[in-house]
Amino acid sequence: MSNKLMSVGEMAKALGITRRMILNYEAKGLLPPDEKEGETGNRYYTADSLTRARTIRVLQNLGLSLDEVKAYYDGATNMEPIIKRLEKLRDELDLNIEKLKERMNSGNGLEIKTVIIPQQTVFCTDICTPSIEERKDLLRVAVVKAMKTYGSDTSKRLYFIEYDINNPDAFRCCVSVPPESRGERIKKLAEEKAICIFYHGDYEDIPSVRERLIKYAEENGISHKGLCRHIYLEGPPQHTEPEKFITQVALLIEP
Repeated sequence: MSNKLMSVGEMAKALGITRRMILNYEAKGLLPPDEKEGETGNRYYTADSLTRARTIRVLQNLGLSLDEVKAYYDGATNMEPIIKRLEKLRDELDLNIEKLKERMNSGNGLEIKTVIIPQQTVFCTDICTPSIEERKDLLRVAVVKAMKTYGSDTSKRLYFIEYDINNPDAFRCCVSVPPESRGERIKKLAEEKAICIFYHGDYEDIPSVRERLIKYAEENGISHKGLCRHIYLEGPPQHTEPEKFITQVALLIEP
């Protein structure tokens, strides 16, 4: 065998995939061998084929089917839906990476960060109650109603509340729904800039976190909009111990 060629076994080992997968690529018309000993003999591949096989595997890992990969190579597909799907996957990964990083942090330092909250489409329900338990129940009702009617946008946080800092008992429950959703309770929220704290702990202590943000804005000459959001990363659905809850408390600021 030429030193410019690799056997199917060598290529499978180099890419960390199975021999059967490479043969499946061949069956799909994606990866014909560069040399073959008879109809059923050994197959050999060049560096170019190795590169192509690696690209096929990367595209598979990103969620594309082999039929979609073939259409991509053949130039026979509209790339826009694929791009949108990959962008959504990227956003979902970013959200989960952020949550995992926050899980690793103790949250004791209450570090204040400046963030950009992306635009999103939400299903809204207006509520007025000082009771945290009532808030939880009403938020659960809003989530179920939104999911039944519209489905979910998994590239955004599932739900949050927003309120005027001068009247925190009157707030709006916001549940992320697909961008194409339409209806009386559907709102298109613009991208927002905010200062925030990723707070680890019981919801009862969030008002003190909000006051810390307000004080920080005043001390640093930051103009805010008077609106606060509690964006829920982890809570009762994941944990029974309140100290494990993670809430992004965000004060919206002027651009």
